[in-house]
Amino acid sequence: IDDALAAAAGAGRGAASKRRAKGQHTNKYAKVKDEALDPWDAALERAAADRKPKNPPKAYALKLKCFEKGANEARKRPAAPRAVLDFDARDPTTFGFDELGTIVGAHGVRGALRVDCVSPDLAPGLRHLKLATRRSPRPVVVTSTRPLKRLGALTRHVVEIEGCTNRGDAARLAGAALYARDGDEAADAEPDDAYAPSKKLEGLEVVDATTGDVIGTVFDVLDPHESPGAGLAAPLLEVALDEKRHVLIPLAPECVPEVGDENVVVDAPPGLLDLAFVYEPPSRPVKGLLAAPEGDA
Repeated sequence: IDDALAAAAGAGRGAASKRRAKGQHTNKYAKVKDEALDPWDAALERAAADRKPKNPPKAYALKLKCFEKGANEARKRPAAPRAVLDFDARDPTTFGFDELGTIVGAHGVRGALRVDCVSPDLAPGLRHLKLATRRSPRPVVVTSTRPLKRLGALTRHVVEIEGCTNRGDAARLAGAALYARDGDEAADAEPDDAYAPSKKLEGLEVVDATTGDVIGTVFDVLDPHESPGAGLAAPLLEVALDEKRHVLIPLAPECVPEVGDENVVVDAPPGLLDLAFVYEPPSRPVKGLLAAPEGDA
């Protein structure tokens, strides 16, 4: 009876019925069509894509040669002369730096910089740059400066830094602040050749600036660069007052106002000549006359 009813309805169980029902059959291996993304999820994905930087900036400034040149020059300078106890780690003016200006961009194609300064004068020498991403300034060597134009209370300078040779490197320094450390101006001043430590001073007469009397002769010149272990801050004149008494006098304009070809004028502070010491020539061992080791017959 069931088969008869099915045949009358045209839904048989044979191959013909299967062919008729083929359009309604679900293939379990067929690919499922992608469902439409929820609008809220789509908005979140777009927001995340916008926040993600397409071209993340690289740390070019940390690899510039200008900082390498500045570090080499800074190693030759003495450390900060004074200690600072109360300071702000993000404000260099609180621990020995004076702000000179701000770099606003590159100038030309050879690495020059445009710097806006409060002062109309900007001297070359050892200076320091503080990048926006760093806490403390880094040393650089400014080779030349020249004023470009006035901008109200500011003066725009064209500054060249040693090691910055192309426009790309200069552009990466835009926004950095230029500083000078306390004591850099005095260190940048050209030293007087007359006060340079030289063996040519040995044997010259030493004259007292007050009385005009000859108080001795230059026995030796102590150079702090030749004997770094001695801890000398400045060159010293070793003056022989007589055959046994020697005294050390700083070779500086404050103590030696005049250095000539025939004599050296000394204006010694009170009590300096009283610090004379007894000179003992170094003993030289004579080869062949050494004591025999113990136990030898």
